[in-house]
Amino acid sequence: MRLQPMPLADAAWTVPTAPAATAPAPASAASRVRPIPGRFRRRPCPRQAAWLGWLAAVLACGLVFRTWPGLDLAASAPFYLPQIPTGFIGNLYHGVLDLWRLVPQLGRALAIAGLVLLLVPARRIPCGMARRWRGRVLAVAALLMLGVCLVVNQGLKEQVGRPRPQQVKPFGGPHDYVPVGSLSQACARNCSFVSGHAATGFVIAGFGLWGVRRTRRRWWAAGALLCLALGAARVAQGGHFASDVVFSLLVMTGAAMALRAAVVRLRGLRRRIGRQRWASVCAPIRLPSGGGLPRRPIIRLS
Repeated sequence: MRLQPMPLADAAWTVPTAPAATAPAPASAASRVRPIPGRFRRRPCPRQAAWLGWLAAVLACGLVFRTWPGLDLAASAPFYLPQIPTGFIGNLYHGVLDLWRLVPQLGRALAIAGLVLLLVPARRIPCGMARRWRGRVLAVAALLMLGVCLVVNQGLKEQVGRPRPQQVKPFGGPHDYVPVGSLSQACARNCSFVSGHAATGFVIAGFGLWGVRRTRRRWWAAGALLCLALGAARVAQGGHFASDVVFSLLVMTGAAMALRAAVVRLRGLRRRIGRQRWASVCAPIRLPSGGGLPRRPIIRLS
C-alpha cells in the first residue's frame, strides 16, 4: 500500500505571517495641535507679583474713598463731642496724649541709633547675633529716613494740603472737607494726609526686611497692626481721617519694598564687580592647562 503525502497548502498547516508595516500617513495641517495663545506665558516672579498687588491695593483703596467720601466723616463722627473743649474724646485720655508725644521721640531715637551703628563696621562686631541686629536696626533707620522723613513728612504732608478732621466744618472747623486724591490750599504745613504716627509705628517691619519671605511677612503683620493701632488713636484725637491711616500703611509698605529692592540690586552689583575684579587679578597668574607640568613624563617608565 502506498501512502500519499498531505499537501502543504492546506489551511491547517499554513503559518500565519505578520502584516507588513505601513508608514504612518503625514498629519494634515488641520489636525496639528496648536498651542493656546497665552497658556504657556511666563508667570511674573514673586517680586513683580508683590508690586502688582501693592499697586492694586492702592488703586482699590483710592477708588473706595473717592466713591464714598463720607466714610472718613462716618469714621470720625463717633469720637466727636461738641460739648467738650477739645472736640474729640481722644484728647481726654492721658494715655492717648502720652502715646502721641512718645511716638515721634522713639522714631528719632531709632534714627540716631541707626546713624551711630552705621559708623561701626560690621567686621568690628565679633558676635554674629549682634551683627545681625545691627543690620536690622540699620534697616529700621533707613525706613525711617526714606519713608517717614522723606516721603511722608516732606513729600505728602507738606504738598497735599489736606486739613485735619478738627479743621473741617462738619466738626466745627473753618475749612471744607477734602477727599482723598485732591490737592488743597486749606493747610499750609504738617497737614492730615498721611498719618506720621501710623507711619512711625510701621517701621518695626524693618526688623525683618532682610529676612526670608516668611520672616518679612511676620514683621510686616506686626508693623501693620501697630500702624493701625496708632492710627486709630489719632482718629480718636481728631488728628487724622481713616483714609490717612490706610494710605500711611500703603505708602510705608511701598517704601519698604523699594528699599529692599534697591539693597538687593546693590548687593548683586557689588558681587558682580567683585567677581570681575578677582578674575582680572587672577588672569595674569593663571596657570596653563595641566598646572605647568609636561603632559608626558620625561623619563620613560619601564
